[in-house]
Amino acid sequence: MLLLLLMLVSQYETHIFLDHDLAKETYPDLLDRDLTELPVADLLEISKKLIVTDHYLGVNVLFRDKKHYSLLRIESGIDADLYKLSKKAEKLVNKLLNKLLKRNGLFLVKY
Repeated sequence: MLLLLLMLVSQYETHIFLDHDLAKETYPDLLDRDLTELPVADLLEISKKLIVTDHYLGVNVLFRDKKHYSLLRIESGIDADLYKLSKKAEKLVNKLLNKLLKRNGLFLVKY
């Protein structure tokens, strides 16, 4: 999940927000704040903690390819849902996901 998140941040205009309901008690200072405004080292540290350690949290990643917005929702450390991908983003994400699947014995469910 971190690799997917880093890929999006490096390739697209990206905005990252915590799920409000899930993080309001644990991370109140980060609510309604775009995490991409943080220094990269802090963003990586927080993202790792949110995605890997605090499995119950949700992270919403809004990214833009020209005028097209897409959404990646990461929840429970292992669930990732992608919504409204552009053709370019779909190719890049599929390429990365295929590598991750092979390396880590993961699976992809499309619904």
